[in-house]
Amino acid sequence: MNEAVPYLQRCHRTESGTAVIWPFLNVERSRGELELFLDNNALTRSQWLSELPKDLLRDCVVNPWMAIQEQWFSNSCFRKDPETRIDGWIDNLAQYCVKFRPGYASDQVQLLVKNEEALRRQFSSVVPFVAIMRCLLSQKMPVDESLARLTEMGQSDIPRFTGAIALTALGVALKKQQSFKWESDPKPAYSYLSSFLDFHPADKDESDYMNVPYLRNRAGDLNMWLALPVLRQLGYSIGNHSALATGDKALHRVIFRAIPPVMTPAGATSFSVAPNELRQEVFDRVAGVVLSLQARGMPTLDEQLARMKTVFNLAKAWTNDQRERDALDEVFSEWWLPGHGVAIVPL
Repeated sequence: MNEAVPYLQRCHRTESGTAVIWPFLNVERSRGELELFLDNNALTRSQWLSELPKDLLRDCVVNPWMAIQEQWFSNSCFRKDPETRIDGWIDNLAQYCVKFRPGYASDQVQLLVKNEEALRRQFSSVVPFVAIMRCLLSQKMPVDESLARLTEMGQSDIPRFTGAIALTALGVALKKQQSFKWESDPKPAYSYLSSFLDFHPADKDESDYMNVPYLRNRAGDLNMWLALPVLRQLGYSIGNHSALATGDKALHRVIFRAIPPVMTPAGATSFSVAPNELRQEVFDRVAGVVLSLQARGMPTLDEQLARMKTVFNLAKAWTNDQRERDALDEVFSEWWLPGHGVAIVPL
């Protein structure tokens, strides 16, 4: 791996709260064309673009695909007339000199409709890990016991979502050190993860338990962190480098800082525990869980199905609330399973 780039060199925070993150730990910011992926907040509350340095905005190619995808899955009003809504966002972005090709909105809707099943599978793959993280951090259990349970789970025949498992280990370790905060940050690191996992009954059809909207919303947030490494590994690239714009504090103040992806010169990606960002005790605990995960080859479709069934069942076993088990069953049967083996296809 190339030398780690310090977090403060990978993050540009705007006055209005949106942060631009260069996600890969070992990839320095470079001059030239920047592809900037937007989350939902960055797309719909776009005044932060006026706060970017002019040279950065001048070379910027804005890509709202991730935000549009999240709207498609979570907003019934958007689904009724998506092309008009996308055109409205494009018109709003035009005031910041952000341009899109003719027919962009129509193309995005066609991609969503054409790839509905495959995208829902991809979007929901992290859901059981969200449920496990929520359950584990809610339990009153010694940190070593929690990490032992997590390590044991990682040895099971489940998908090797290293980033999600490392993030859960980070939450467990920080829960023991809730006063820890970075010098540049006004709040403790754990408070952002705790708030991220809290229930927000007033927002987006959530309740006071892990219902489908809760699981969908948290998965949408984490997919901003997970998606770009996958795209890069598949060879997707535009310009000299890529970044993400997000207003989610858990993402830009903790997750991208402590568990960033790394990329080899050949384009292969993985997730890491950032050196020099955490107290040594926390780093060692999280790295210990990650190092215990055994590498495997590319799974067959049957292995993928079996492993995903296993991790959903493990998530169900970690909760005593039947409503949450039902929600996990619904996500698996209605979101993940129909897209199993279905490839995403271009226009």
